[in-house]
Amino acid sequence: MTELEAFETIARKIHLDGVECIQGGNPCSDTVSVLFYIENYLNDEGIPSPVVSALSDDLDVHNRECIDFLRSMGSDVHGY
Repeated sequence: MTELEAFETIARKIHLDGVECIQGGNPCSDTVSVLFYIENYLNDEGIPSPVVSALSDDLDVHNRECIDFLRSMGSDVHGY
């Protein structure tokens, strides 16, 4: 396994954990931040990953949708 493959495997696991949070009705902004951190690290190292970028973007979109939905239901969304 290459270093890039290892980061992509970790990113997939983090993404799945975030999806589980969202499916449970909980925003996962910290998880999104970790994915963006991994994406930025790989870019800084000169080994960008379309997989990590896609996972970051996907989770960010769904997290924002979750937050917007909770706000529409009257929740204060715990500071989000």
